[in-house]
Formats: sequence, structure tokens, C-alpha cells
Amino acid sequence: MEEWRALVAAEREVAQCRAEVNQLPARVELLTKALSSSSAWDRSAAFDFLHLFPEDVPKLLDLLVDLSLSTGWALPAREAIRAARKEINPSKFARVALKCLSGGEVEDYLRLADVLVEVEAWEALSAVIGKAAESGDPEIREVARSFTESYGGMLP
Repeated sequence: MEEWRALVAAEREVAQCRAEVNQLPARVELLTKALSSSSAWDRSAAFDFLHLFPEDVPKLLDLLVDLSLSTGWALPAREAIRAARKEINPSKFARVALKCLSGGEVEDYLRLADVLVEVEAWEALSAVIGKAAESGDPEIREVARSFTESYGGMLP
């Protein structure tokens, strides 16, 4: 029972700290630094914060989309984006998505298209499919065909 009381007290303290961080004027800079950190604790705390307070997600979209394509942080980054997807400007989402494809590898297209489907970013998915369809790489064009076939009815 003593362990439970200690856990409840710690949770209360964490909730109070989150509320205080949410009031900070430099919150976005703090979150950017935490998400860019090599510290798993910093990143994890930032993702937990964004899950509860998603209003900063649109300002962090570039970084979150990039993290959503990584292997280690894909799930929490996608969850953060999903929590704020209705607050993200669709045109901005499309610009950010296209910027992530600078490498132009088929895996990047697949991962990004999967993220966009998962968070229902149909305008951004349409832009990615359009870019994939123009590629000289037949595997990338296949990504365009496959996602158009599967999600064409959802695209603007």
C-alpha cells in the first residue's frame, strides 16, 4: 500500500509540473530541444507532454514528421501528430511531407505514406502520391499506384 501512495504522489507531482510547463512562454523551444535530444528520457517526456497538450504539435510538425519516419520514435511521433491532426493546416502538412522526401528513396515514400494514412492527412498523402507518380524509379511509382488504389476515395 505504501508503494501505491508513493506512486500516486509522484503522479500528482508530474501532473503539476506538466501544468507549469504548459504555461511557459518558451514551451515550443523547450519541446524542440527535448525532441531533438539524444536523451530518451527527454524525448519520452516531450511525447508524453504533447499527448496531453497537443496544441504545440502544428508548430513542431517538421520535427515530428521526421521522427515519425525513424525506427525508434515512430509510434510516439505518430501518436502526437494524430492527437492534433485536426489543428494542422493541410497545406502545411503537405509541404512538410514533401520536404521529407528529399532523399527520394522508396522506403521514405512508403513510411511517409503510411504515416499520412494513419493520421488521415489526405491532402498531404495526395501530394506524396503525386510526387511518387512523377518519379523515374519504378518502385516509387508503384508506391503511388498502390496508395492511390487503396486510398483514392479519401484523396481530395
